[in-house]
Amino acid sequence: MSNVFIAEMTGSMCLLTIGFSSVAATLLDVSWGKGPGWLTQGLAWGTGLAIGLLAATALGSQGHINPAITIAFVAAGMFPISEAPIYIAGQLTGGLASGIIVWLLYLPHWKATEDQSLKLACFAMSPAIRNMPANLLAEGLSFFIFVFGIFVILKTVYPIGIVPGSLLTGLWLAAAFCATGGQIACGYAIDLGTRIAHQILPISGKGSSDWGYAWVPVIGPAMGAVAAAIVSRVLHLV
Repeated sequence: MSNVFIAEMTGSMCLLTIGFSSVAATLLDVSWGKGPGWLTQGLAWGTGLAIGLLAATALGSQGHINPAITIAFVAAGMFPISEAPIYIAGQLTGGLASGIIVWLLYLPHWKATEDQSLKLACFAMSPAIRNMPANLLAEGLSFFIFVFGIFVILKTVYPIGIVPGSLLTGLWLAAAFCATGGQIACGYAIDLGTRIAHQILPISGKGSSDWGYAWVPVIGPAMGAVAAAIVSRVLHLV
């Protein structure tokens, strides 16, 4: 098993375990953290990303930890397409492992929570208002904004060092999540592995994994990633 696979898997696990655990903490019925949690979730996702980036780079990868980021780097000419499959495989494996960890962390809570949509939200994204064209647009736009910011950070901050670059990228995700995720909770192409976990795990009273919607937080961010890469190349950010 290659070092980059392990690195991307580990980084993705850091991001997704902390991110989706924060969702579970604020949504599940008997959780001590239940209640208004949008800012809490944004902070958790951002911090999880920062630590995930540091873990992945420390273990030997470029620290994408997200399939759409890998696609963005390929489109920007910053990453060879031949290496993308091993990165994405590691990211999806990390997502699956994260889903299992979240399930185990809140094991008694699944039966105590009746709302199936709240259980699914601990593993996968869903829209506030289901309108596929609007949801796809929101996913694409939110990820365009996020990736454009990443290219700015790569141009200006990462040359100073990986630690300040990772911390600022995590802060940027927290801001992007809170600001652009109100309609679609920012799928960012990262919930495929955890959605698979929801499908296969014996979660009490879980209901559907909503595969009819699953393509939206995959295709939308991929489109946004390519668009951000193109614009960044035109502006000479990459």
